Amino acid sequence: MTKKYKVLLYYKYVNLENPQEVMSWQRELCESLNLKGRIIIADEGINGTLSGLENESDKYIRETMSRPEFSDMEWKISYSNAQNFPKMKIKYRPEIVTLGVKKTGKDVNIDNKAHYIEPEELLNLYENNENFLILDARNLYEANIGKFKNALTPPIDSFREFPAFAKTIEDYKDKEIVTYCTGGIRCEKASAYLRENGFKKVRQLHGGIQTYGDKTGGKHFEGEMFIFDDRLHIPVNTVDPKIISECKFCNTKVSRYIDCNLIGCPSLFICCSECEEENNGSCSKECFDKINETNASLRNNKTVVQANV
Repeated sequence: MTKKYKVLLYYKYVNLENPQEVMSWQRELCESLNLKGRIIIADEGINGTLSGLENESDKYIRETMSRPEFSDMEWKISYSNAQNFPKMKIKYRPEIVTLGVKKTGKDVNIDNKAHYIEPEELLNLYENNENFLILDARNLYEANIGKFKNALTPPIDSFREFPAFAKTIEDYKDKEIVTYCTGGIRCEKASAYLRENGFKKVRQLHGGIQTYGDKTGGKHFEGEMFIFDDRLHIPVNTVDPKIISECKFCNTKVSRYIDCNLIGCPSLFICCSECEEENNGSCSKECFDKINETNASLRNNKTVVQANV
């Protein structure tokens, strides 16, 4: 029987008086339950995504919520037939998600975050053809494979670039805006930043794309949701799904991200299976040539070794 894994996505903005103690406790807890994934601890809270067998994941939820500071934690849950994280990582960082304004000497105040709009309310805005701006708070590579219908997708590669992007949309300061991201964590800071900088009618999607899909069937979300584990992306819309992304090489409509096959190349790109095979999993001609050079060198070395045996 195939084992079923429960994948947890969660965060909590809360002042942690002793983040190092929280890290030690979380590390011991995860190790005892054989969970894998990533957890970030900061003075401002916790941000994690973990995977484990159902009973271990359920115990992790119970144990974590037994702490007063995490007693009202919200959990986004999905399922997988495999363990999608290679190992367990727990790190301390200055922020659980980095907006990049601390270096200016004036950090965003999370208390200024926008009020939530529930998934069903957002669905109604679409169904009633309301006049609003749907604003993606994620990176462009995430939006390329899936986004809300008519969403404004910032041309950014890192959340640190969001404040600079916000300066380019000041004409929308009086417009009704709904921000969204994967699970909600980036919208907390993005919406606060917008409100602190004169955007008057901002709300944020409660629970992000994942909760929207769970509660509404995902109607009006186009493509798939990018995620940060080995799956890379998962379906959201079960009502009227469509593919919006295209293969980098042949422009075929496909929802399929892959890593470049060249060791050391960080490129992640959309590619159909046929072009992946034709290009040996490379993202470019340069990487294709390097892969071929490496393979040729390995064959030559093998020939020399065999000749000397």
